[in-house]
Amino acid sequence: MAGSPEFPPSWLLVETLTVGQFASTYRNLKRRADRTAVARNVDLTAPVLESWMQTYVRVRNVCAHHGRLWNVGLGVYPAIPTSTTVSWLEGNEALPERSGRQLYPVLVSLETVLETITPRSGWASRLHELISTRPPMNLRGMGVPEGWADDPFWRRHIG
Repeated sequence: MAGSPEFPPSWLLVETLTVGQFASTYRNLKRRADRTAVARNVDLTAPVLESWMQTYVRVRNVCAHHGRLWNVGLGVYPAIPTSTTVSWLEGNEALPERSGRQLYPVLVSLETVLETITPRSGWASRLHELISTRPPMNLRGMGVPEGWADDPFWRRHIG
């Protein structure tokens, strides 16, 4: 048909990929410049974005297979960004050392990406509501520090 593209647009194809397929597609981009360009679109470096996507694949698989995220090491962890231009927790005590090996930095990284791709997302507010309306629980088992919602990072997003 005249005027029709030979292949569907890339955004349409990406919408059909699983988290794992998307991460593999990104990781397998031949040119480093292409990986860098994609990462730049979410205000990250390519190595940070790749580590975050690997972590998302792991978390998705744990959830899909009815595993638990509380008090468990994930085996893969999101790289902590060093650039001050990346939205992240403030202060060294905001992410206790042990927390880096649990779910909490994954939650922070998800909100960082959401802040870039959909600034009006209500995900952080829903997360806060979910945690605050449940019976008291040991959040440290997920690496969530006491008073987590008071960090300026979360206060910006919890409405």
